[in-house]
Amino acid sequence: MLTLLQATAYLDETLGITVPSFVLQAAVDDVATREAAMTTAGYSASTIVRIQAMAVAILAGADFARKIKSQAAPSGSSRSFENVDDALSRLRRALSALDTANTVADLLGPDPKTGTLLLVTC
Repeated sequence: MLTLLQATAYLDETLGITVPSFVLQAAVDDVATREAAMTTAGYSASTIVRIQAMAVAILAGADFARKIKSQAAPSGSSRSFENVDDALSRLRRALSALDTANTVADLLGPDPKTGTLLLVTC
């Protein structure tokens, strides 16, 4: 099972974001409920950890769609941000390729970057 410490490191090192620990713990707890399904699907322990890390990042990171790109200080105060939407979409695609049994798909929902096209013809 993925720990809070591992999830924190994954978010920081993969997406460059920090998420409040209570939000991250809730995501870890939600994803942990799917571990039995992952085992039943025949995933190895290392694959389970990767799936859990990616799923937690998507769940917790979706609310924090920007990261600090740069900061300055000694009172010329400055801060710039970068959106992580594309990173989350890439992470969703990687997770989808890894989790072929879709053990966490319903937790994550559809990728908001993939729009629905409605075509009406007369």
